[in-house]
Amino acid sequence: MAASSFQKALSTEALIKAWKHLYSKTSKRSKDTVGIDGISINDFEIHHKANIAKLARELHNNEFRFKPLYPHFIPKPHSEKFRLICVPTVEDRIVQRALVNFLSFKYLNKLDNSISYGFVPGRSVLEAAKRACDLRKKNPWVLKTDITSFFDMIPRELLQATIRKEIKDSSLHEILMMAASCEVDKSRSNTASRLKVLGIKTGLGVRQGMPLSPFFANLLLYPLDKKLMELKLKTVRYADDLIFFSDSEQSCQSILETCQSEISKLKLSLPEITPGSKSIIYSPTDPAEFLGLELAKSPTGYELRLSKNQRQKIRAEILQLGTIKELISRGITLRNLGPHLSAKVNGYIDAYRACTNADELKNDLKDIEQKTLRNLYQQELGIKINSVSAEVRRFLNLR
Repeated sequence: MAASSFQKALSTEALIKAWKHLYSKTSKRSKDTVGIDGISINDFEIHHKANIAKLARELHNNEFRFKPLYPHFIPKPHSEKFRLICVPTVEDRIVQRALVNFLSFKYLNKLDNSISYGFVPGRSVLEAAKRACDLRKKNPWVLKTDITSFFDMIPRELLQATIRKEIKDSSLHEILMMAASCEVDKSRSNTASRLKVLGIKTGLGVRQGMPLSPFFANLLLYPLDKKLMELKLKTVRYADDLIFFSDSEQSCQSILETCQSEISKLKLSLPEITPGSKSIIYSPTDPAEFLGLELAKSPTGYELRLSKNQRQKIRAEILQLGTIKELISRGITLRNLGPHLSAKVNGYIDAYRACTNADELKNDLKDIEQKTLRNLYQQELGIKINSVSAEVRRFLNLR
């Protein structure tokens, strides 16, 4: 008898593959983050073979159930507001990753369309921005928008109907719907009130932090992609971020109205164009920001530039490494600080290599790297940099 899709997607081999992916892609600091069961990736790894065998048996015997998500409220930079990160248990992450591996490959033809770039195998932020830049060369007016509170407002009954319709593997329907219905653990006294402040409601939305959440997003928005392609609109979508290109301001306004009508069929919404809104129309001479990059006017058309806002975010992230407390929390010591800093800086340089201001970024990052080291040596270790010899400065990797 042929194995069902459930058996194929969640076989022991598939779970091992998912575990290896999870372990290799998780940062050293995040490997100590725990789910509601108090078990971290590092804890799970100690007896991972036995743990995976146990998980496989539970799935085979239909005994597996997803657990509530552990809430982490992360302060937003320069703000009193918080961002919610929902952490599944390690077992739940392995199961969801195995499902993503199976479904992303099998349904790649639905996800890999000419519009969607977010969380699609083989596609990236840079490719989405490049495509957007190319489209603007012939259609210089730009409409940029995003779906209001997208993940938190996804109607679950509509998502479940979409799963039943688009996923032909019926043996996976139950476990996918279970994952879509995962809720945040509210056992701690103030969690419910903090969720309320963030506008998160029980029974509504798909929680971010689960491996399956991006797949659910693309699946739900597939009908929108299909309609936009039928209308032959020049557009790029990255998750809930949308950017359109046209030949006039009036056309951009018309596109927004069309998209608002289409997105309302999914019981979602796009914001109106008002001061401070995320729906913005850019004229041909305005740099249009998309995914932290700018589609900026150039002598030959339009070029891709790293935006000022994104450069500031990168700068702030690297400067965080200038304190011992932060380094210890990330598992970084003096022994591996140099390689870690270099890897981070070079990673950003490589990620934005296609931007026309890549050299500016490179110089900026090298300066930030030096400032981070100076902060660490002077303020944290008490070394008087200006008093040491040139030989010591070279030893400390200072210019």
